[in-house]
Amino acid sequence: VDTVRRLAMACPAIAFTVIGDEERILLRLPSAPSREAQLAALLGRDFAENSVPVMAERQGFRLSGQIGLPTLNRGVARDQYLVVNGRPVRDKLLVGAVRGAYQDVLAKDRHPVVALFLDGPPGEIDVNVHPAKAEVRFRDAGLIRGLIVGALRHALEAAGQRSSTTG
Repeated sequence: VDTVRRLAMACPAIAFTVIGDEERILLRLPSAPSREAQLAALLGRDFAENSVPVMAERQGFRLSGQIGLPTLNRGVARDQYLVVNGRPVRDKLLVGAVRGAYQDVLAKDRHPVVALFLDGPPGEIDVNVHPAKAEVRFRDAGLIRGLIVGALRHALEAAGQRSSTTG
């Protein structure tokens, strides 16, 4: 189900259904008219109400998405959705950059809820690092880390000291 959620995050125009034992529907996600609508369907109303948009560009790379306010956090990093050139990934560099961006506003054992989409030149990204294609390698890792940390910190600062609207 988690894998399908990640695919749905990357492809909002496609409807997904997961059917389990005895034809029980485990997950049904209709196609969404926009990425924002898909994020709300996948991550819930709390995320939609307690997140801020992220948009940044640097040297041919474009970062977009929604990030949760520091008050909206989890005990595990499960709700961190990272998509590179339309492919859901679980990359150590990207996760570390997200952690670095939140380090001053979030307790060490807590994890932010984020949905980030990074697009860049295919020649700058090696997707053949992991057999399942779940990890990527960037030609300039420092550029990507700086882009993510800077964009997330800027978005959080722009949100001010807003706290969560729901408990």
